[in-house]
Amino acid sequence: MLAIKLTLLWVTIVAQTLAFPDLIEQLTANGATQLVSLIDAAGLTDTLKSTGPYTIFAPVDAAFSKIPAADLNALKNDLQALKDTLLYHVVNGELFTFDLRSREHVASLNNHQIRIYNTNGHTYFNQALATKEEIQASNGVIYLIDEVLNTPEGTVWQILNNPDYNLTMFANTVKHAREDTRLNSTTSTIRYTVFAPTNEAFNNLPSTLLNRIQTSYARYIADYHTHRGTIHASSLGKDGSVTTMFTGHLIHVTHDPDTQEPLLNKLGHIVIQDIEADNGVVHVISHVLIPSTLAGIIG
Repeated sequence: MLAIKLTLLWVTIVAQTLAFPDLIEQLTANGATQLVSLIDAAGLTDTLKSTGPYTIFAPVDAAFSKIPAADLNALKNDLQALKDTLLYHVVNGELFTFDLRSREHVASLNNHQIRIYNTNGHTYFNQALATKEEIQASNGVIYLIDEVLNTPEGTVWQILNNPDYNLTMFANTVKHAREDTRLNSTTSTIRYTVFAPTNEAFNNLPSTLLNRIQTSYARYIADYHTHRGTIHASSLGKDGSVTTMFTGHLIHVTHDPDTQEPLLNKLGHIVIQDIEADNGVVHVISHVLIPSTLAGIIG
């Protein structure tokens, strides 16, 4: 008798699941029409309609309007980049709200990490807020999010060594400080925000100061430019301060009175923001930041 009841319960659950529309139909019904269009352009519609189960972190249409038109058009014209971006928003299996533990991470279909944060009753996936949760489909679950996720470009350490960003002098400082292993790891639940000065910023320093920064004081400089946790540019909209791994030393955030752009210690501009990494985020900045306690020592 018990076996019959369990069988009937299983049949009922399966029947209820099959009664849901598929993922593509649910995305359309919930207004994620831009995402559905891009999925179709990338040739992923059949996969997301008929296989699974998957969990999709689905940017709403307004999320795509935040991307500059030229960048969005370039993405549409690069099929591989488009697929890579879309697959970063998809995870194997069904993730329900009770599965979402803060500061844990899940692997996307293109083998990059997505971090989960629960803050003040809200759920975030990387920098994106979940605006609607746990929309069930016959072959998965959908979370609507308010931003398009930036596909990680490797670890923080790999980004620092990417020649496109001209950060090799800071990378050398990090390596001399023996912080490269930490910033190259994806096994820890800890993420890092790195404010990375450009090569030009280092070259603008007096040669004697530059030598000290990259050798004797490399650890202090590397730690002062690193925050334990994730800070995206959207979190720098107000005056305040950022803690650093150089204990007791803060980076002070103010804003340019003309442009309202954030300034770090009243002089450092963010040249490139929100370069997503598998273990954090990198912001490229215009100046080398000197901790206050070292100002009198290293010049």
